[in-house]
Amino acid sequence: MALLGLLVFVAGLCLGPMQETDLFFRLAAGEQFLRSGRIVHRNLFSFTFPNTPYLDPAWLFDALAAAMFRLGGFPAVVLAKTALVLALAGFAYRLCRGRGASPVVACLGLALAFFCMRERLVERPHLFSLFGEVAVLAFLPWFDRGNRRAWLLLPLVALWANLHAGAFVAPILLGLAGAGALLDRGGPRPALRFALAALLSAAALLATPVGPGVFRYLAFHVGIFDVHPVDEFRPATWRSDAGFVLFALGALLILAISRRGLWKERLPAAGLLGLALWHVRFAADAILVLAVVATPALEHLAGRLWAWRPRLQAAGLLVALGLAAFVPRLAQASHGGRFLAIGLDESALPLPALRFVERHGLRERMYNDFEFGAYLLWQGYPRYRVFVDPRLPAYPRNFHGLLGRFAITRGEWTRAMSELGVQSALLGYAGINRRMALWDPDVWALVFRAKDSRVFVRRRDEWRDLIARFEIPATFSFTVENGALLRPLSRRPAASPVPDCEWQARLGDLYFDLDQGGSERATAAYRAALAAGPGCLEREHERAAAAWIGSLDVGAGRFDEALPLLDRALAVAPSDRALLINRALALAGVGRASEARALWNQVAKLAPETALGRRAAESTPK
Repeated sequence: MALLGLLVFVAGLCLGPMQETDLFFRLAAGEQFLRSGRIVHRNLFSFTFPNTPYLDPAWLFDALAAAMFRLGGFPAVVLAKTALVLALAGFAYRLCRGRGASPVVACLGLALAFFCMRERLVERPHLFSLFGEVAVLAFLPWFDRGNRRAWLLLPLVALWANLHAGAFVAPILLGLAGAGALLDRGGPRPALRFALAALLSAAALLATPVGPGVFRYLAFHVGIFDVHPVDEFRPATWRSDAGFVLFALGALLILAISRRGLWKERLPAAGLLGLALWHVRFAADAILVLAVVATPALEHLAGRLWAWRPRLQAAGLLVALGLAAFVPRLAQASHGGRFLAIGLDESALPLPALRFVERHGLRERMYNDFEFGAYLLWQGYPRYRVFVDPRLPAYPRNFHGLLGRFAITRGEWTRAMSELGVQSALLGYAGINRRMALWDPDVWALVFRAKDSRVFVRRRDEWRDLIARFEIPATFSFTVENGALLRPLSRRPAASPVPDCEWQARLGDLYFDLDQGGSERATAAYRAALAAGPGCLEREHERAAAAWIGSLDVGAGRFDEALPLLDRALAVAPSDRALLINRALALAGVGRASEARALWNQVAKLAPETALGRRAAESTPK
């Protein structure tokens, strides 16, 4: 019952919409392999550095992911991930039980561990590293006793290396286990076996298509956070990783108090804990190994408590974990959501902006944010290639230095984009994206602004008509305190093909949007746009600006000023009832009663069965 509760709980953590952006480049690489049967060791998917070597050994994971996607799309990938994590939970449970933990203690400790590492239970190859680390723990007693079956770990490490480069931790864990064997005073022979196993497992890392390149691939990640601050390579902190920190402190406290357990298990766990403190991406690895090592010690500390009515405790744990898995889904379903959603989560993807880009032919040599690169790569290849994507070693370190620099000027950014041949740009996370402020409006035109996405294009002759049609009179600034802020451009850039009157009308639209309604600056911009006279503005802007300012003048009693504006608007939309009503009011205000009466009659005929029509009929002088 306890194990069933654990598996139900873990399944609940895994069965959700697919949100893992790195999966996209894995799918693209895997599909490339399935189509061609070849592994390409260069940056095939990018136009910026297409010849840079890319030595990721995890080709087997990519192929498996692509095969699952072929089988059933994203739901199949999510289900395969869930099955893998459930197998991992069952494997860890057996290991805890074999080391003396009761079913309830084992499941309670592992449930807490999986909850703390839930953000890493995603569709990425590191899941196989979690499996591999637990497997290393399982093999430690065999190495200690000199059992020949222990050497089966070496081909498993070779397989692991073809699934994820995280296999490099195997020799580290074995080496630390050897040091722990010396502390356990088991004699030199176990330590020598562990040392030999560590050396041979390091050699097993070479059994991939990239060969020794795996070490170059791994070395690239050392210090990358200082160059390009990618979140998963930052050090662990209390503020961002409280769950990991609390779990680690609790496990260490249990191990310290119980004084149970062997150093050949404690030191590998400590090694993973050190990796996690250095790079938070290893936090899930450390949590899982600490759980396996610490749960037997927890059993020892409170053995009598866990011995009281174990079946009742197991049933209680099953109910508690089942409720934890089902209640959030039931609550979501009761509010109109889906009880089980395992397709692609599109909420964070810049799909409207991407449709705009593709509709207007802006996808070639387009800048994209690091976070969206994998999706754009998967969605567009082979027709399109990306500026950058999350495959860090696929790009040179100086390029990451450009992307990671905080203090960079617009001039430096413009030169860099010119050298890289960038002609357009799609940016997301507009409110917090510091690169929003780097696109000089004298060189780049903002042509799309919706939700959290923005699109810029270089001011080139071939896009002159596009810019004239869509340019938005704005630029951006960025501060740490306020994030990225939109700044309206009252002055039209010299290279913009938008006429001055149209620029002012668009500026009025922007002010209207930013101020959430009419404002003095929106009104001033619309008046400046209308000052150019009829025929300058686009028809829709002519109608909207003239109607808005005309209605304001009517409301203020400036009937003489309102009439010519309303006439301009009606020339575009002669049947607009609001315009007809405002013109009737203006005509009445200047003493032209007969003309006003004719307009009221017209309104009444346009909407005879509506409240507006009846009101107009009542307003018609008899």
